[in-house]
Amino acid sequence: MLLGCSADEVIRVGNPFSNEGNEGVTFNNEITDEEAINKLRTLIQNSQNTDKPNMENEADAFFQLDRPNKNVSEVRRYIWFQDDGGAVLFDGGSNYSTLTKAQTLELKDILELQFAP
Repeated sequence: MLLGCSADEVIRVGNPFSNEGNEGVTFNNEITDEEAINKLRTLIQNSQNTDKPNMENEADAFFQLDRPNKNVSEVRRYIWFQDDGGAVLFDGGSNYSTLTKAQTLELKDILELQFAP
């Protein structure tokens, strides 16, 4: 018997929001491409840990890597794009990391983001 198939892993991409004390993410894209998922994992592993930066504005984007069949969100990151072309990532807990300009361009490509550098 065939059942409806679903992806083992999916990258969900969205925009963080905050209004009247409510915070959340509006998701607008799902990526199930295995190559993109593997590239994202490698990119996260190669990001450089950093101390908490002075970030006053809301994040530019958000992504999470989910395993829908297991109801698990494996990786979650808020993204702030920097003037130098790099990016700061935050896991929502206490861990910050940075990406170089080249890594940030790759991340934008993986997540299909259309932000100015």
